[in-house]
Amino acid sequence: MSPSALLSVFLSLTVIGLPIAFVLLGTGIAMTLADPDILEVAYIQNIIVGTQSFPLIAIPLFILAGELMNISGITRRLMDFAQALTANMIGGLAQVNIVLSTLKAGMMGSANADAAMDAKTLVPEMVNRGYSPAYASVVTAASALIAPMIPPGIGLILYGFVTDTSIGQLFMAGILPGLIMTVAMMAMSHWVARRRGYGRDSEPIARGQMWRTFVGSVPALLMPVIIVLGIRGGVFTASEAGAVAVVYSLVFCIVYRECGWKDLANALASTASTTSVIMIVLAASTALSWTLSFEQLPQKVAEMLVDSSSNQLSLFLIVAVLLLIAGMFVEGTALILILAPMFAPAAAKLNIDPVHFGIFFVYMIHLGGITPPVGTIMFTTCAITRVPLQDFIKESLPWLAMLLGIAALIAAVPGTATWLGYL
Repeated sequence: MSPSALLSVFLSLTVIGLPIAFVLLGTGIAMTLADPDILEVAYIQNIIVGTQSFPLIAIPLFILAGELMNISGITRRLMDFAQALTANMIGGLAQVNIVLSTLKAGMMGSANADAAMDAKTLVPEMVNRGYSPAYASVVTAASALIAPMIPPGIGLILYGFVTDTSIGQLFMAGILPGLIMTVAMMAMSHWVARRRGYGRDSEPIARGQMWRTFVGSVPALLMPVIIVLGIRGGVFTASEAGAVAVVYSLVFCIVYRECGWKDLANALASTASTTSVIMIVLAASTALSWTLSFEQLPQKVAEMLVDSSSNQLSLFLIVAVLLLIAGMFVEGTALILILAPMFAPAAAKLNIDPVHFGIFFVYMIHLGGITPPVGTIMFTTCAITRVPLQDFIKESLPWLAMLLGIAALIAAVPGTATWLGYL
């Protein structure tokens, strides 16, 4: 099957509204039927093989750890600490939104999950205090992009899995870009608040109260530290780190006693539902990737990218444009599984550090989630806040410019990823 025909099948299935997992399955089936050299039984076997890797155990474990942290009351304590940190800042609740996303990143790992939670809890309060609904939604969606960058980001796990890049190094490498995003967003929020007169949302708090809120947030703050140091120190693997995170979260469920058996059952059900979505996409994309490899499409894409790129920065630019466009239409998880094996070899041929490229790749994939016409993070946020898409898009333009500036910084300065990545 020619690349143009393959793209036509993929776009046709997407346009008619099929879930992305079935789009991937349908595209793979079409390729299998079109090429008599591809055995149908081999395609079916690869659907199963795609879910049979030990490192993938980390995904449901980290999702469950995040769910347990939420029901234990730690998320509420994180919000209290975020409010304490930003109490004297202009645009206070917007700053709380950003800081909270940073603090929750160590227990969420998913941009969509972070956006959904803050859209339900923070946006109504922001609107009540005078923020425009569109602005509150944009802050929520943009700050959610921090979650995949700070360990244990699900995107980093998947990228490491499909490209055979060290997940521990990716975890370390994502910390600095995540913090850069936090600082840049807080500066943007301050600038917008000054222009619009949003002002401060609360009075400065006493040092004692600041200390109490910090102590309450320590369990959540320590989890990514334990995970990263444990992996980098060789104490446990990334998959075993997920089990450690679950046990760690369960301890605080018992200590705080703020959740019951029903809450625990709901957390398990939510974990199963989220994991099933990821795994069916993974199974479908693995089978599709196998058919693409059979047709040597990844090698052709890599050669095309290398031929089109005179240097490393030009490759970053080409990849950024392609990922930004792809992210407008397809959810980030599927894109990582499909495109990372194609683009990573091209980066390797131009001697781009694999960890540096991985951080840039994951960043750009998720940035596409808040861009029109169908960015998944944008849709998640607007569906909950009931903000019209045109209002969201208009309000998001300065934030997109800022986020693209961060992408340029990550691409141009490898140390943003490699400085911590190789500690």
